[in-house]
Amino acid sequence: MGRIYLLGLDSRIVNVEQMVTHVREYKGITRKAPVSSVARSLLGTAKDGVIASYGEDAAAIKSRGQILLLAADGILEDLVRTDPHWAGYCSVLVNVNDIAAMGGLPIAMVNVLSCPDEDVRSQIVAGMRSASEKFGVPIVGGHLHPDTGYTAIDIAILGRTSPTHLILSSRARIGDDVIFAMDLDGLFTPGVPYSWDTTSKKNSREVRRRLDVMHELAPHLRSGKDISNPGSLGTLGMLLETSCKGAIVDINSIPHPAGVDLVQWLTAYQGCGFVVTCSSSDSKRVVKSFDGVGITATVCGRVTNSRTLEVTMGTEKAMLFDFSKDVLGCARPQKL
Repeated sequence: MGRIYLLGLDSRIVNVEQMVTHVREYKGITRKAPVSSVARSLLGTAKDGVIASYGEDAAAIKSRGQILLLAADGILEDLVRTDPHWAGYCSVLVNVNDIAAMGGLPIAMVNVLSCPDEDVRSQIVAGMRSASEKFGVPIVGGHLHPDTGYTAIDIAILGRTSPTHLILSSRARIGDDVIFAMDLDGLFTPGVPYSWDTTSKKNSREVRRRLDVMHELAPHLRSGKDISNPGSLGTLGMLLETSCKGAIVDINSIPHPAGVDLVQWLTAYQGCGFVVTCSSSDSKRVVKSFDGVGITATVCGRVTNSRTLEVTMGTEKAMLFDFSKDVLGCARPQKL
């Protein structure tokens, strides 16, 4: 059966094969597959000037020598039910992270809020405002449905970058180092075990510095994504899928706060976390820049031509994803 590992606070015992099963069955990953059918249906609607779209954290659009970044995200229904204020906050957070992951700087946001309950609605709006002020990104408009039979919050964001500072998920190259970069100074949100909060207790200057580092590092990165709903390894899987590459990663090298269960950690949404690839000659510079703003970064593996994501724990090895059959929703539609 292989070596056994004791992981964290809840004393779950897993080996590498069981770890792979935990990650593969996590809903943050399984819910991504339907994206492919939607993307396939919409293929052909892109216009001239769109240089990146499906599989990326934001669409990249040429505009007078610059790149405009356009993204949208919605918040999971269970989070809205559990903590409306935090749901409103996260609706801003996830969008700001998407722009940062592309090497961009945010400009403004608009929202669509569906909520019939005035008290819940006010909590959501208060969370949105708190995050808007924290990240320094204004909400400039939107739409309200006050008479729906459900509650939902969705935000779209506009950002900008330059051609030399654009980071894409689709540019990983064989031989690149894989770097996980995470803010370990945080805590899990009460009642929301997949939400690792690293921003609500920090001041605006601190959180903006952490996000801006991706723009500064962009010329030294080959590819990157923010660690989002599929967790650390799931997010790497999405990057590899859109790059048509594979990788081998040492789980024990991934930055990990003391006392936190490893399964929970690897499937957590990171308040501020990225997975990037770069040439090995740039790795020291990248790691140092992340460390300089309070983000712990480590080279954890390398990109391969295998079209699989393999993970190791000590002497144990297992395949996490086989992109010849596993679908994470980030394959470019023209290649589906």
